[in-house]
Amino acid sequence: MDSKEIMKSDKKYFVQGYERVPIVLTEGKGTLLKDLEGNEYIDCFAGISVSNVGHAHGRLVEAASEQMSKIIHTSGRFFNIPQTLLVEKLAEITPGDLKFTYLCNSGTEAVENAVKLVKKYAFSRGKAGSALIALECSFHGRLGYSLSLTGQAKYKKGFSTYANAPGVVHAPVPYCYRSKLSPEECGVEAALAIEKVVDRHTAGDVAAFIMEPILGEGGIIIPPDSYFKTLTKILREREILFILDEVQTGFGRTGKMFASEHWNLTPDLMALAKGLGGGMPIGAAIVTSEIANCVAFGDFFSTYGGNPVCSAVALENIAIIQEESLVDNSVKIGKHFKDGLKDMQQKNPIIGDIRGKGLMIGIELVKDSQTKTPASNEAKKMVEYLKNEGVIIGLGGIYGNVLRLQPPLCITEDQATTVLEKIEQGLNIS
Repeated sequence: MDSKEIMKSDKKYFVQGYERVPIVLTEGKGTLLKDLEGNEYIDCFAGISVSNVGHAHGRLVEAASEQMSKIIHTSGRFFNIPQTLLVEKLAEITPGDLKFTYLCNSGTEAVENAVKLVKKYAFSRGKAGSALIALECSFHGRLGYSLSLTGQAKYKKGFSTYANAPGVVHAPVPYCYRSKLSPEECGVEAALAIEKVVDRHTAGDVAAFIMEPILGEGGIIIPPDSYFKTLTKILREREILFILDEVQTGFGRTGKMFASEHWNLTPDLMALAKGLGGGMPIGAAIVTSEIANCVAFGDFFSTYGGNPVCSAVALENIAIIQEESLVDNSVKIGKHFKDGLKDMQQKNPIIGDIRGKGLMIGIELVKDSQTKTPASNEAKKMVEYLKNEGVIIGLGGIYGNVLRLQPPLCITEDQATTVLEKIEQGLNIS
């Protein structure tokens, strides 16, 4: 079968719930991908920040094969060794007092279970925990509470109350590029707005505040330091639990093992997935012992959560990130990308803003640098151009005008330079 036949059959039998790039991928190695026709691509999206150690890493293949030869599945009813070793490792590397992990199968599930945990914790303290606060422009998943928490209307259209759970309210996002204030003032204003949200839109009984430390789907929005300083003070004073959604930012992506480390944040809960499993379906909600102690038998269960193969691969994946200095490479190549992009920006006013940490970089395209009118069509054309030139990138932002560079953390400087050259060629053509 050729690619056209595969895509035709797929459209006939697969629910087309999202737009896909018309490429049938068949192979991957490191930062390179191949399609069914043998075309090669530099992967600058890593399966949406998943393949952090690269594609088909030999150690991951070996870890999966070795575990599969022993036992593939146990269910959550039994103990298994890889699961135990993995949760021990997560307690070791995550910030603050996060010690107890519930393993599941995806980022959406990690967020859903984080919500269950804060609700149960509120109940254990004699409260209802009726409200949850998230940010505008955020993305936390597409199911139930995770979709309700997602602060983008385009994902909610047509789903009625399924996408708007009772008690979920949204606070302003510190999107400082589109603010008339200085970054310092923008951050403080957005954080202070949370107090108004609590007082005006809830009954005061707030179970938790959830956010991505860097908003991914929203357009690689990075809150300024002033935001986190003011935010954490408010949450402490109001006794509101802090959930960090590090599904996309975790495991070296931003030049730290976790993005929260850039601001020395100590959340009460953290949702993890994507880069955790190196491509295997696994998610995690990790909490403090105080929250974990409110859980009773029967509150949580997953048939596949803590699967021994997924856990073994995740454990090896973390070891690779640490032993191959991929966090350091994220910093190094991220700087190389940003330096090159800033040079381009001087000659190409369509580049309105360049933002990012490590290898989580956003390039916001605008029609006019003064009005900052989103150049959405131009961004979409750039993604298509780069694909045809053998480079795969992402597209995001609430206006669909942010080019997203999130390659495997093992990308080389030479490969990054090639990508920069292709981007500049595309800008010159447009």
